[in-house]
Formats: sequence, structure tokens, C-alpha cells
Amino acid sequence: MSVKKASPGKHRKTSLPLDRGKVEILSHVRSFLKHNRAHGYVVGGFLRDMLLGKPSKDLDLVVSKVEPAGLALHLHRHLGLSRPVVFPRFKTAVTVGKGVKIEVCSFRGSLEEDAVGRDFTLNCLYAELGTLVGARGADKVLDPTGRGLKDLRRGVLRTPVDPCRTLWLDPLRILRALRLSAVRGFKLDRDLRECIPRLVYLVGRTAQERVRAELEMILLSKRVLSSFKAMQTLGVCEIVLPELSRIYGFDQSTPYHVFDLFTHTLKATANAPADITLRLAALLHDLGKPGTRSMKGGHAVYYGHQEISAHVAEDVLRRLRFPRRIRDRVIFLVRNHMIHYSGMWSDKAVRRFVRKMGPDLDKMLLLAEADQKAQAPGAHQGIPARDLRRRIRALRKSDGIHLGLPIDGYEIMSVLGIDEGPLVGRAKNRLLEEVSSRDRPMSRQEAVEMLKKWAESLRIR
Repeated sequence: MSVKKASPGKHRKTSLPLDRGKVEILSHVRSFLKHNRAHGYVVGGFLRDMLLGKPSKDLDLVVSKVEPAGLALHLHRHLGLSRPVVFPRFKTAVTVGKGVKIEVCSFRGSLEEDAVGRDFTLNCLYAELGTLVGARGADKVLDPTGRGLKDLRRGVLRTPVDPCRTLWLDPLRILRALRLSAVRGFKLDRDLRECIPRLVYLVGRTAQERVRAELEMILLSKRVLSSFKAMQTLGVCEIVLPELSRIYGFDQSTPYHVFDLFTHTLKATANAPADITLRLAALLHDLGKPGTRSMKGGHAVYYGHQEISAHVAEDVLRRLRFPRRIRDRVIFLVRNHMIHYSGMWSDKAVRRFVRKMGPDLDKMLLLAEADQKAQAPGAHQGIPARDLRRRIRALRKSDGIHLGLPIDGYEIMSVLGIDEGPLVGRAKNRLLEEVSSRDRPMSRQEAVEMLKKWAESLRIR
């Protein structure tokens, strides 16, 4: 595909709304470049989203005649942004602040040469910093490939050169394409779609932190169901989430499910609120089912699958380098998602359940509701989670008893003088046992004193 040079005919008058923080940042960038007799453009996703009238927290800048690290350091010193992280290999520096992540990189030759090294034509649009700030938003947009503005209007993801070359240069672009499709609704160009299965194996060689960042945005999008189906069709799941790919087409063979396990999982994920902990828990909650299948009364049962699923979830979350605070909560939700509630539960049993769930109670109920909505209509296992929620509200209203722990994991670590680890969970379980056995709430002071006695008995301190 040939690349057309930018020309006056490729300029487009547009309105780019900028908030005060971004104007301040761009003004400092402009002053720095002017002082150093350098030149720079706003480019990529920030400009694309501004043209669409969408907010963006990523500000991409491309500069010449000045080191990206120097500009990022200037923003750090004068605007209080974070200390720059420099990537010498890519001639890029990143700094964060004022609600924006700023990535500064050097030009790759001319404007046209720089454009062909980028991912998609609708990200190959440039706005000069001088006119952008000076004209207070009225700006000329440069379109070096000659296709960027057209593809943006049509919502098409097309690479500036042969898609296999573009994806080979950075295989993460495969996930980025799926993420842009999920978040912005862009459609993949036919050539791009055909190339992805050929090069998807290269994603396995990409840093897991980068993979995780793209997956998070896909998971939190409104198109999470269709996006993961596309990932499976294109072979991306098999590389990035092989555990999910393995349940594709798995017939659950129970009266509670009309969908195969893969479809049920995606529907449950889409049903969950757009919270990363909840969406991950929904995505991973049944991955242990195939290994626990047995037959009873003519249909399949999956005794203990939640425990196996929790171990699988831990492997996935560790591999993708999710922070421990997210891992721990997701694993807890997966391990406890089988709520065998019935209307026969006593008030004491409800209190015991709530205390066991602790701060994850609301998320557990939301996960249960999302799971139930993805089952066969009217064939829920047990009484729907919303009835349990009603019981909990009634108890709180009638007797005012606080059903949770008065102290969290961080306070437990502080009281015991320990770091994160299994001991924190043991301490929390000991508190839960005590709280569940009493008919009145436990105060914070009582919890602290109990922890100290427990620690002394174990000679922790």
C-alpha cells in the first residue's frame, strides 16, 4: 500500500475540546519545544478520540530535535508529573499526572515515515502543537496516509502498510485491534482480520503486563461477549487464555444450562457490572468444571469445581501479572461462588454467610446474579441471589447488627506486625469464627485484643 504525503488537501478543520489540565500540559510542551527550537505533534489515540468527541487519558506526542526523556523530565519538574520511565530501545519516555498518561517519542524520519510505522491509519493523524494550543482548539489535522480520516469516519481499523508487517513489528497490536473494536466499536479491515490468525502465536512472546492491560480494557467494555468470541475465532484465546479456549463447545449437560460452558462464561461476564474484579471472577469462575465432571441421575454434576476453578484462576492471574490485591479478591470470589442458599436458611445462617464474605459480600451477590442470568431461564440452582440479598437487607434493618468484620486485612497486618501472606487470611478466618458465634457486633477494640491474644498463642510476636 503506497503512502501519500500530507498536503493542504489532507487538512481538515475540526474542533478539539481540551480541558484545562490538558491545555496546561500542551502549553508547557509547546514552550519547551520553542525554547529548544524543536518541533512536535499530538498524534495517535488522543487525537483520534478528540475527533470523535470522546474523552482520552492517553496523550501521545512525537517530537524532533529534542530527546523525549528531556521533555518528560521538564513536565515532571514544572507540572509535578511522575518521574519519567524511559524506554531507550523505542526512544520513548512516559510520565503520568493530572489524570493523563503522556508518552513522548521521537520521529522515525519524516512525517510519512513515522506514520507507516504506526498501528492503524486512524491513529496516523497528527496535529501541530503550535496551532493546537495557539488556536484554542481550532486545528488542522494532518493525514499522511491519506486514509486516516476516511477510516475514522467509517470506523474501520486498517494498517498503514501490509498488516502482517505491522503486526510483526509489534504483535500486541493484535490485542489492541480487538480492544479498539471492543471499546470504540471499530471494525477490522478484511486484510487485518485474515492476517491475525497467521501471526497470533507472536503474542505469546509479548510481555504479560502489556497483554494484561489490553485484556482489562476488553473485559471492561460493553462488547466483552462479542470481543471474546472474536478472540476465540481468530485464535487469540488459545494463546492468551488457553484455559478459556479449552472450554469452548463444552456441553454442560445439566437442566440448569442451555449454553455450552464457553458461552455461559461469556454471558456471565457480560452480565457482571463493569468492575475488573467482578468481570475477572465471572470469566474464571467455571474453568475447573471439565476436570470435575461426573454423572448422576442422567445429568452431569461438578462437585468441587469451584476449588479447581480457584486454582486455575490463580495460575491465570499470576501469569498475567495481576496485582496481588486483585488476585486475592478474584480467587476468593471464584472459590466461594457456589452459594447453596435456600429459603430454609435461618437468620443465623444468613449472618454467618455475610460474615464469611466480609468486604466481598456485595461483589459475591453480584457475581451470583450474573451467573444465574447466564443459566437456563427459570431453572436457577436454588433460590435466586436477589432473595438472599432481600434477607440480608431485612436483617440489617430489623436489628441493626453490623454483619461484617470491624477490621480489614491492612489493619490486621498492622496489629500483628506482619506482611501480606497466608497468615493474614488465617487471622481473618479466626475473627470470622468468633463473629459468627455471637449475636452482637464485634467492636474494633475487641477485634484488636482478640488478634493479640491469638498471636500470642501462636507465638507470632
